[in-house]
Amino acid sequence: MIINDSELSVVGATGHSAKFFFDRLVKENFQNRVKCLLRRDSQIEHLKNYELDLEFVFVDFEDFNSLITAMKGTKIILNIAGIRVSEKIVQAGTEVGVDWFICVHTTGRYSKFKSASAEYMQIEDSLLKKFSNLTILRPTMIYGSSRDRNMFKLIRYLHKHKFFPIFGKGNNLMSPVNAKDLGDAYYDVINNRASTFGNQYNLSGKEEITYKSILEETALALGKKVLFIPLPIWLCLILVYLLNLILRSRFPISIEQVLRMKEDKVFSWKEANSDFGFCPMSFRDGIRIEVEEFMNKIRV
Repeated sequence: MIINDSELSVVGATGHSAKFFFDRLVKENFQNRVKCLLRRDSQIEHLKNYELDLEFVFVDFEDFNSLITAMKGTKIILNIAGIRVSEKIVQAGTEVGVDWFICVHTTGRYSKFKSASAEYMQIEDSLLKKFSNLTILRPTMIYGSSRDRNMFKLIRYLHKHKFFPIFGKGNNLMSPVNAKDLGDAYYDVINNRASTFGNQYNLSGKEEITYKSILEETALALGKKVLFIPLPIWLCLILVYLLNLILRSRFPISIEQVLRMKEDKVFSWKEANSDFGFCPMSFRDGIRIEVEEFMNKIRV
């Protein structure tokens, strides 16, 4: 197996999908050392529970020399920390002879709203122009456990309330990807180097699903009857505009976020399936797992 043949470093080892990557390493009885590059304030207690040979290296990501020192001896870097650190990771790793960079970015680069996509496009295009030893993975919206920033908040809200407002009709298409599927993808990408080296993949959920259906499936998994109230986009824009004027930074929703509710966010995972066997679970199956975790937590 290729993953056993090279020194592997993980950036973002405390992240949401990283947990499922380490779970997969345990399942595969992975024996080699894995170097985890971490910020000094990272919480790592849960990582110490893995039956893996994990080396924790604390790095100042603002210090280029610190990155270079931390990466010495590494041949493969898996960057789960996000697109904004990719440039530094790739540049520092290149200085010490890293052979392969696997960078987890985002399908946000495809948004028609420039404020959401321009930075991502600039970073990726610059890297792809300079380096050929990159494999880029672009997940859609990630969900799958209490650590996600999206669905778990929605689950908590729907559990407490009987009404939920929808910006528009909720017919915009989405394809959320489960964090477990991502963790497995990282492992499978590395083990299929012959077909994945230097390529780019969009990683989404099994099917396209409307935003309204996402809400309905979540409520169904909770066993709750929730009334979803569609609000005209024009009315939502006025309300959000006024609330932003009044509350400014304290109001969590921007006008662009409302407009993006009309934007479809669906991407094919067929190429990933062909090259490394990516086969994501359905949203219905994934949200039931997350709801079960939520219910277990509130019972404690």
